[in-house]
Amino acid sequence: MFIGGEKYNPIQAETFDVINPATGELIETVSSASSDDVEKAIQSCADAFNPWSQKSYAERAAVLSEISTVLKEKEYLEKLAVTLTKEQGKPLTESRREIEGVIGVIDYFTGLSSSLHTDFFENKNNQSYSFTLKKPLGVCVSILPWNMPTLILSWQMIPALLTGNTCLVKPSSVCPLTILELAALFHQAGLPAGVFNVVTGSGEKIGSQLAASPAVRKISFTGSVDAGRSIGVEAAKYNKRVTLELGGSDAMIVCDDVDIRDCASKAVQTKFFNGGQACISPKRIYVFESVFDQFVQAVLESVSKIRLGNGLSEKTTMGPLSSAGGQKQMIEFVASAKAEGAKILAGGKIPEGDEFKNGYFFEPTVITNVPPSSGLLKEEVFGPIMVINPVSDLDEAIFEANHSDFGLGASIWTNDIRRAKRGFEELEAGIVWVNQHTKVLPELPFGGVKDSGFGRENGYESLNDYLETKTVVFKF
Repeated sequence: MFIGGEKYNPIQAETFDVINPATGELIETVSSASSDDVEKAIQSCADAFNPWSQKSYAERAAVLSEISTVLKEKEYLEKLAVTLTKEQGKPLTESRREIEGVIGVIDYFTGLSSSLHTDFFENKNNQSYSFTLKKPLGVCVSILPWNMPTLILSWQMIPALLTGNTCLVKPSSVCPLTILELAALFHQAGLPAGVFNVVTGSGEKIGSQLAASPAVRKISFTGSVDAGRSIGVEAAKYNKRVTLELGGSDAMIVCDDVDIRDCASKAVQTKFFNGGQACISPKRIYVFESVFDQFVQAVLESVSKIRLGNGLSEKTTMGPLSSAGGQKQMIEFVASAKAEGAKILAGGKIPEGDEFKNGYFFEPTVITNVPPSSGLLKEEVFGPIMVINPVSDLDEAIFEANHSDFGLGASIWTNDIRRAKRGFEELEAGIVWVNQHTKVLPELPFGGVKDSGFGRENGYESLNDYLETKTVVFKF
């Protein structure tokens, strides 16, 4: 844990192990926060709130900019990337890219600090004036997932810190170490003690306590639908603000007027990025019948070039799943697909070989002709399984894409502007891409509809989620 500007280890505490998913080896044993530890962290945030919130935007931006400067130093970036790969499993190239993404988020939001504004009105009839003030909320909580922990942390906490709030972070127990290293780096770069605290341990227990705490004014959660609903219900009892990002089952529509080989190559890149463990990876691909066979063949050629292995090897292009539970789920999905009559064209099993026997590896898998009732199409498949189904036309493709409880992202691949327009107007998703997928920029809002949650992260508008608006009317 990291509380009050320093590493915090309770004398008597339950612990949990952080395991390297590529080797099955113990990386570190970490303390689980007790109820008292959580209260200590909340109080630390509360105590730090007044002095931090009373600083100007420019002063806070300067501190955050210094964090960005430190992260840009190769020594620090590489150290964080190695820790992230060890505990999460992704290849080093992807870990480096994630940390670089954090830098991009900091630089974007700190660049906004001088452009933040309020409203001013003059009422000449009664010679009065009115204006609005923006005030920070107080203690804001971030409950993180394990797939992109540092990037999602930056989406949630950088705008919170910039607007004068203090932050309490609960990382996933799968990979808490990188977040703890970041907390120490933030403090080293000049963030005052207590402004940014980290508690580790059970998400269910700690999440419930944070949602019920009267001192916590905002919760940002990324995780499962069930957990998000529980947090939302508990937070509503105390009128807390919440932002919920609850996953997705993104659809990708491939029309018959695009470069099929190029499209297939990009589909493989985006789907198997981070081992398929990304909320916005394309999980359901609908391809026009006339180019279906050509697309599938091109996908199989690209998949054959994926190099599975330990993420610490520069030769690796796809690492293991992050947990044994994730590996087990992939096995179950493939077994169900076979029973349903789907075709397994690649992968579908744990790879053989000594380098894979102790880790949580699963081969990149391609499955076609999956029935609409299958869990592969109805659930969020968080792993390296690509599902490809044929469709007769755009009407059927959009219908199938929208036939989901999720609505985070979707994409349409076409060179016809009329088809593209139908895609971004009719697809039920918070983000729609045309001729690309998974591209996320800090200046654009990120979030979903339906069971994918509500609220938005990133973009200028996300700053208002961390601010109260006060209206002032005066007359002299």
